[in-house]
Amino acid sequence: MRFCQHFSICGGCQYQDIPYFEQLKMKESQIKDMIDFFELSVELKPINSYREWFYRNKMEFTFGKEDSNLICGLHRKKEKRELFNLRECLIFSPCAEPILNKVREVLKNRYLPYEKFSHRGFLRHLVIRETKFTDEIMIALVTTTQDKLDQEAFVKELVALKLEKKISSLFWILNDRVSDAVIFEEKRLLWGQPFITEKIANLNFRIFVDSFFQTNSYGITHLYKKIEEYAQLTGEERVLDLYCGVGSIGLFLARRAKFVWGVEIKKEIVENAIVNAQLNGIENISFICSDVKRFLAQKDISNIDIVVINPPRCGLSKKIKKYLLKMPSPRIFYSSCNPYTLFTDLKDFSSLYRIVFIEPFDFFPHTPHLECLAFLERKN
Repeated sequence: MRFCQHFSICGGCQYQDIPYFEQLKMKESQIKDMIDFFELSVELKPINSYREWFYRNKMEFTFGKEDSNLICGLHRKKEKRELFNLRECLIFSPCAEPILNKVREVLKNRYLPYEKFSHRGFLRHLVIRETKFTDEIMIALVTTTQDKLDQEAFVKELVALKLEKKISSLFWILNDRVSDAVIFEEKRLLWGQPFITEKIANLNFRIFVDSFFQTNSYGITHLYKKIEEYAQLTGEERVLDLYCGVGSIGLFLARRAKFVWGVEIKKEIVENAIVNAQLNGIENISFICSDVKRFLAQKDISNIDIVVINPPRCGLSKKIKKYLLKMPSPRIFYSSCNPYTLFTDLKDFSSLYRIVFIEPFDFFPHTPHLECLAFLERKN
């Protein structure tokens, strides 16, 4: 078995000491138990698995100090306030180690890491995104405004790195908020283009520094193809894509549907989705910037043939489920990374919809997490 050198201290990959085929059995068993617990009559399809290693396309690392030395890594498993200096990440990218080494080398002895309790310091996070099919890398340094970055030195050293993939974008993100989360308060492009482009099947997607994009590019390629296959589109269907993000699922379906409407609350993400539609020459799709609950309450959606739902981990609110149940839509595809909230919502839908099947996708090997797709058909 393969082990990351940080497995004993890192809080990320709890299942790494379990053979992968056993992990898949455990996850399938988890879904079977939930089907029984929620008393649902539904077919469970076999779990889909793809890449076991180097599958993530984005990671966020945190700066700190250890024995007066600058470190950049992840939080420890048992001491969440403490960090360890990351040397490799087997679920992310082989490029992570040389990038982190170079960043630490360039920034050490120059800047202080941010201390969240005193709110003092400069260096906060390092965000690395990479495309899996087009071999591009985006790097974003997140700091406070309590010091001034030597931009020329930072760019020069990183651009000179010899990597398996090409660095296409370097950003400096300024964030003075108290929250320890990565917040893109002010974005400054230091070098390159403001986006990287990923290719999923035969569609291109521009990913900006603050874009939401599913973290497993290999997995979503197969998930979207499965939704397209199960939808059996004839060219006459009207599709509503809720929580559409950068438009990836909607754009897949638009190629064979009559029209697709995508709904997303964040203006920047909607603008990203519009760019992706233009990039792929797809015109039979429209993106609406709106809260999903407000959209469902105000719009006439009685003529929708298929609804696609990919909500946050918290699932759907009671109001949203109420509006969806009032719709006469014949079919619903519901994708979720939180099985518990998925099953809670499916139980509520089961009064008017038949849950045809649930299909798990292992987007997160070596962790307890997984993605599930549910297909629902309106009764009668």
